Amino acid sequence: MNFTYKRVGTKDFNETVEAVERTARSHGFVLRRVHDLKATLAAKGFQIQQLTILEVVVGPEAERQVDCEQGLVSVCRLHVYIEDDVVYVTAIRPTMMSKVFPDSAAQEEAAALEESVVRLVDEVVGV
Repeated sequence: MNFTYKRVGTKDFNETVEAVERTARSHGFVLRRVHDLKATLAAKGFQIQQLTILEVVVGPEAERQVDCEQGLVSVCRLHVYIEDDVVYVTAIRPTMMSKVFPDSAAQEEAAALEESVVRLVDEVVGV
């Protein structure tokens, strides 16, 4: 299994980022942070293709810091980027992250979360 879930986008970059934000909310996620890596690196003199990382969490987790040992799996990172003029949407698979914490409850939580993340990405790209 791949570490990430990856799909080709059907909209331009900015529309895709907006679609991820909107769709995440409609799936019960709360947008915790948005990292515009192109802008951040440009400010330091580096040029890269567009890349935005969106951190989303389920419900009230967004209102507090997530303890790495207790809630790392509940933070999902979605990526929107351009490669060879194609927009991609990817997500780090929660089930892969849960392997860091071999607790069965974390694995079950990760599996359920991954189903939600996959549906979210598929909806964004129109699958």
